[in-house]
Amino acid sequence: MAKTEICNITTTQLLALAQAVKLNDCNDLEALPHGKTESVDFTVRVKGTVKRGESYTRRGTDRARTPGAMVMLLVISGVTREHSPKKLIEVWRDFGSLDKKGMEARIASLDAEDAALYNECMALFQSEIVNNLPVIPAKGGVKFEGQVSREE
Repeated sequence: MAKTEICNITTTQLLALAQAVKLNDCNDLEALPHGKTESVDFTVRVKGTVKRGESYTRRGTDRARTPGAMVMLLVISGVTREHSPKKLIEVWRDFGSLDKKGMEARIASLDAEDAALYNECMALFQSEIVNNLPVIPAKGGVKFEGQVSREE
């Protein structure tokens, strides 16, 4: 069964609905606590425009595997529980708690020699690993501009 058959609306209307209502805007635990169920039956009107932005292909990196890849790299390099430099563990713990801006600030704080080594390693990673991964075609992000209102 196609997606539009479920809702009896066009695919474009389904895209607009998906973009018009964001779960994080209405995910209220007081309204519906964990483990609770509540019946609903209502009609809404969605009116506006839906637009797809430009698409850009990217390499098939999977950031969810980064911790596993790092552990495997350390294991293959001979780092074990008995032979693991304390600084390596401390730095890894610190990096694990950083968001994107925090990581950028940490990189910016490197002295010239460490910054050059970091940039060389990142370029090597990009050219020898990322550039050899399969390309994932992108569809481009969809945006909705309009309003959702309840109909009685």
